[in-house]
Amino acid sequence: MLWRRIQSGTSAGRVQSVALRLICDREAEIRAFVPEEYWSIIATLSKKRQQERFEAQLITRLKDITAFNSQEGANGSEEPVPQAALNGKSAIAEKGRIKISSKEEADAILADLRGATYTVLKVEEKEQRRQPNPPYTTSTMQQEASVRLYFKPKRTMSLAQHLYEGIEMGERGHQGLITYMRTDSTRISDEAQAKVKSYIASEYGQPYVGQGRTGKAKATTQDAHEAIRPTDVALTPKIVKPYLTAEQFKLYDLIWRRFVASFMTPAVFDTVRVDITAAQYVFRANGSHLKFPGFYAVWPREEDEKVLPALTAQEVLDLHDLKPEQHFTQPPPRYTEASLIKELEEQGIGRPSTYVPIISTIQDRGYVDQEQRRFIPTWLGATVNEVMNKHFPDIVDTSFTADMEKKLDDVEEGRQSWTEFLRSFYGDFKVSMEKAEAEMNRVQKPVEEIDELCPDCGRNLVIRTGRFGRFISCSGFPECRYRHSFMNKTGALCPICNGDLVERKTKQKKRVFYGCSNYPACNFAMWEP
Repeated sequence: MLWRRIQSGTSAGRVQSVALRLICDREAEIRAFVPEEYWSIIATLSKKRQQERFEAQLITRLKDITAFNSQEGANGSEEPVPQAALNGKSAIAEKGRIKISSKEEADAILADLRGATYTVLKVEEKEQRRQPNPPYTTSTMQQEASVRLYFKPKRTMSLAQHLYEGIEMGERGHQGLITYMRTDSTRISDEAQAKVKSYIASEYGQPYVGQGRTGKAKATTQDAHEAIRPTDVALTPKIVKPYLTAEQFKLYDLIWRRFVASFMTPAVFDTVRVDITAAQYVFRANGSHLKFPGFYAVWPREEDEKVLPALTAQEVLDLHDLKPEQHFTQPPPRYTEASLIKELEEQGIGRPSTYVPIISTIQDRGYVDQEQRRFIPTWLGATVNEVMNKHFPDIVDTSFTADMEKKLDDVEEGRQSWTEFLRSFYGDFKVSMEKAEAEMNRVQKPVEEIDELCPDCGRNLVIRTGRFGRFISCSGFPECRYRHSFMNKTGALCPICNGDLVERKTKQKKRVFYGCSNYPACNFAMWEP
């Protein structure tokens, strides 16, 4: 029906259509978003007559500090949420937080602060523990490889497949380096736990040996396979590196470190939070120092330490600078491949084996484009999503799809008859199909006129979108059937024949290259833009 009403080659399904809906709903949020202006005020301070400086941010008024701290405690936060981080929300999310909505308000506060004495109100020191993450599942491996290594999920799974099937390692022979890579479990076998704890004790010392962060199985977890881990923890990244490609090594290194870190003790930080009064306002500075590295001995730590000088209550500080900064709240970000997989997993949609095929499908169908690694729905994707939402709302509903996963598990485990399950679904679905057949109109694809005339009939040429992408044809179609492929001109000229260099794609892997528009008369081509 979608082929007849929209375009041949389109498709829909309980997982791919939900994935598409998530992308389209996010795009609608972004387009409807209205930025909200807000300001922050940062003070640069130091102890009296000392050079070491630190920054503190205006957070509240002195009379509201109790309400601010109680709200912060209710949120379980160690420090105030930065206003700039409140994407897609009101700029002021906490009770008691000062709201500065304009330059005029910021200037009025700066006037109040002019000549004020900056005095330490309270110093709060704590010991904070940071736990390692559990070993990888399929989705968490794909997400982290995307964020840390910039690998697409499809590439990650291909590399993991090679590591699982085995690598030739000289005298060691052909050896599988990781366990099965399609799993939603964080379970680790007793034997592997014993080996990794022994390895940590011998390499780092007994204080670094932890209980193991294997996590709790979700209700939907199939648990047929262990988490993704090295088959032998003694095969360190350094040992296997000579036998792996650069990409294989990067992924193995990530898997090995994540597994070892998950069985190490927490990292321990000394944290300090200082509240500073000035006139009727309260500024706050936060600092931390790594006291015991724990799992950070093997897992890379990215954030820098922010060390504050030793301060005491009632101590008067020197002010060096008072800086107002204008901000605007930001819309929620578009989905990346990694964040879409995370959202699907959190909502119980799909399985470890389906994430990559689903993301590939919505791209292969032309439903989405990627801009700076983020998904943007195309006209075709938005149209299919609109039609599915209107005529088949149940199928694109996230709760329906998650519930379907559970029911399929029930069928697999013998708790429900598959014939009854199908019958309960198909009755309503058949009615929806018949109604859609009667009510759904043929969708007219938008065309884009270009400043060229058809060589056959003289009418304007237009850019159309078909199953295999964009092409140029006569606006008089179907009377005139002139058409040729769409060429995305780069603006550069061919060094051989002076023709336009255009963007092309290889047939098999769809890799982008640049070739002469006069092909096949001129076969000049190059990979690099």
